Amino acid sequence: MEFMHAVMARRSIRRFTPQPVPDDVLATILDAGRRAPSAGGSNSFFFGVVRDESTRRALATAAGGQDWIATAPVVIALCVRLGPDPATVPADDFGLRVNIDRFGADLLKHLATFDDRTVARIYHDNAGPMIPGEHLALAAASCGLGSCWIGHLDVRAAGRILNLPADHACLFLMPIGYPDEQPAAKALRPLEQCVFYDRWVGGDTPAG
Repeated sequence: MEFMHAVMARRSIRRFTPQPVPDDVLATILDAGRRAPSAGGSNSFFFGVVRDESTRRALATAAGGQDWIATAPVVIALCVRLGPDPATVPADDFGLRVNIDRFGADLLKHLATFDDRTVARIYHDNAGPMIPGEHLALAAASCGLGSCWIGHLDVRAAGRILNLPADHACLFLMPIGYPDEQPAAKALRPLEQCVFYDRWVGGDTPAG
């Protein structure tokens, strides 16, 4: 499947057939995720391949009780190895300087006051699995499979379920399988309402 076909085919699927995902297909999808870029070349993301039914059910419970997640034959746990505590890195740390430019020093100072430093690190690294995860979703679509991003998740509970080390966190789930539904066409904004050139002209959208 050509890239744009995969982009257009990718949908959020919440109903799956019981057909298992072949190992070679899954390997192709995981390899696509492995090739994703990472912040600063850290390569800190990990993919947990969850096929065990009891583990899938436990993760579904941790995801706000979304039981349908466990009906997917494979659930990918999108995990990250947490970086150092931002409150302890030196002032000239490149990552710290980047975040000050992005969010402002006041926010980082506020985060440094949190008693639970693991929570602060999770917040800091929340985006780590996102680009690799979207690579997985597009690769799944290119192989005729469906997937869905799951961000409603008790990350502490997920970490316990997956037996993750203390400096790792599962931040998102992605159930993957053969679709047993065909969602209605997506309501998309026209391109001119999503794009502006050089500077915003005015109004609520770039088109005015």
